Amino acid sequence: MAGGVARGAAAARAWGLRRWDATRGTPTGRLLERIVRELVAIEVFDRAMTLAAQAFTSIVPLMLVTAALRPDDEGVGSWVSGSLGLSDETRAALAGSVPDSSQIASTIGILGILVALISATSFARALERVYVRVWGARRPGLRNAWRWLATVLAVALATSIVAFTRDVVTSSWRGVTQLAVQALIWSAVFTLVPQLLLRRQLPRRPVVVTGVLTGVAIALLGQAGSVYLPLALTAGARQFGVLGLVFAYLGWLFALALVVIACMAIGHACASDDGPVGRWVRGTGPDARAPTTDGPRPSPTAADADL
Repeated sequence: MAGGVARGAAAARAWGLRRWDATRGTPTGRLLERIVRELVAIEVFDRAMTLAAQAFTSIVPLMLVTAALRPDDEGVGSWVSGSLGLSDETRAALAGSVPDSSQIASTIGILGILVALISATSFARALERVYVRVWGARRPGLRNAWRWLATVLAVALATSIVAFTRDVVTSSWRGVTQLAVQALIWSAVFTLVPQLLLRRQLPRRPVVVTGVLTGVAIALLGQAGSVYLPLALTAGARQFGVLGLVFAYLGWLFALALVVIACMAIGHACASDDGPVGRWVRGTGPDARAPTTDGPRPSPTAADADL
């Protein structure tokens, strides 16, 4: 049995190598090789984990502030549980771990809101460093710090709209409608965000193509997450309590961050390609230009040393 499996694996490997040798010299093969090089160069898994952690530490304070501004609501725990479709057992675990809205409202003042908003910009700063790393752009100075807050608000608004459409769409085409709406919303967000963070340094058409690619990928992942995430959170709460919820949610944020960063690298690789795909991505207008670098910056600088 083991020998048969080994022979099958060896045969599959030999077939794959033959196919790669036949494809490597073609435009498709060169583009695939460029994409792989860029994913390796930006250390996609390490950066995705860092971005996911920044997203987690940014989202939690904003959730607390939202609860403080809505004192008549049932509370953060009930709101999260309802939006994710969690079981009663998980709802109880989450509700017991998060104070209700009245407690939060009595402890968070103006200073707490300001601290929450400032800490939330850590996600935008981390995202900016990834864009600088992938596209080889110049990092804007502190004079443009308002763009970090605008980015966080744009992502928060998009998340709220997606959650709202999940509640109001009840037609027989609900899954397809939600997929289309989410793809449209996230495509718009990830077309706007890089130009907002980097002051329109990037060529327009490659950014639009990358934004659409990111939006579609997030929408598809979101549809899978609507099935997976409630199961993962319920299992985590049953086995490890609140800690299990944290681990499961961090894992989900890691998957989202991985998709965002991988789409950045793929978009940059396509824009840098000298084949038909690259020419189509860059377009033919006055803004059509290849990125100034052939891949991400190879060594960390002061701009992204903390990512």
